[in-house]
Amino acid sequence: MSDNAARRARKRGVVRILSRVALFAISLLFTCFLVFLALEALPGNAATQRLGLQATPDRVAELAAEYGLDKPVLYRFGAWIVSALQGDFGTVLSSGLPVADALVGPVSRTAVLFAISLIVVIAVGLAGGLCAGLHSGKALDKAVSAMSLVVVGTPEFVIGLLIVTIFATALHWFPAVSLLPTGGGSLFEKPIIMVLPIAAISLIGACTLIRPVRAVVEQESKMPHVESARLSGLEERLVVLRHLLPGVVAPVAQSVASVVPYLIGGTVIIESLFSFPGLGTLLVNAVLNREPDLLMASSAVVVAVSLAAYWIADALGSREGSRYEQDA
Repeated sequence: MSDNAARRARKRGVVRILSRVALFAISLLFTCFLVFLALEALPGNAATQRLGLQATPDRVAELAAEYGLDKPVLYRFGAWIVSALQGDFGTVLSSGLPVADALVGPVSRTAVLFAISLIVVIAVGLAGGLCAGLHSGKALDKAVSAMSLVVVGTPEFVIGLLIVTIFATALHWFPAVSLLPTGGGSLFEKPIIMVLPIAAISLIGACTLIRPVRAVVEQESKMPHVESARLSGLEERLVVLRHLLPGVVAPVAQSVASVVPYLIGGTVIIESLFSFPGLGTLLVNAVLNREPDLLMASSAVVVAVSLAAYWIADALGSREGSRYEQDA
């Protein structure tokens, strides 16, 4: 490759990265704006929620002015964006705490829950998809595919309720709600509270992952080099390890990345169901208490991680497509 061609390639790469960053920022900004408008459309505000039964028109107006809720919607949204870009995510109106401080605990607990669940999802999803793909059309494939289809088609809260009914209510193996130790503390001081939420999230995520992995493995299993390895008399275990798995790494990685946004959405719902003290519960409380700054910051975290996962999946897909074009 000539110097000019290399320079053009680097320039295209920089432009592509900048365009992705710009699109990421626009998508995040637009989504946050929709969340802000949705909160404004709900009846009441932080002032009415805080005053409760003691609310009077004069007292509500006074407290709303104190909170800055009497200003126009666009002004308040723009002011929050400007402050957020400077590292100030606002204040929790009911407590006066900085939003950043209120996010630390729930985000860290959700990160722990999500990380463990993702490991389980990858392990179970890959194993299930690999078994189904290698036994395409057989009883094992039909059973795994049917189970994953049923789970994926069932709402998250129904899956959670079934797990609670079986393992908490009927068997009494685990607590039905995920309460931290009295006085706060780390999740790892009482790890049993994470078992059922992780089980619910992992079941949903794994069954979502099984289907695309199965399709990739089935397709790769019919490739000429894999068929040749089998015909040569090589042991099936070696055929899978040496010839099949290397060809499915990239598309499987793309499938894992594409499952992450769905996993995040499921985590938020499951946390609320189990009263797990994480980001999902914080989001629900922010809506119930009409906390605009807290809701915006929490939503921004969820949306940013989801968008990042989509971009990674897209990048892996583009790289895989380029590889196929080169091979062709």
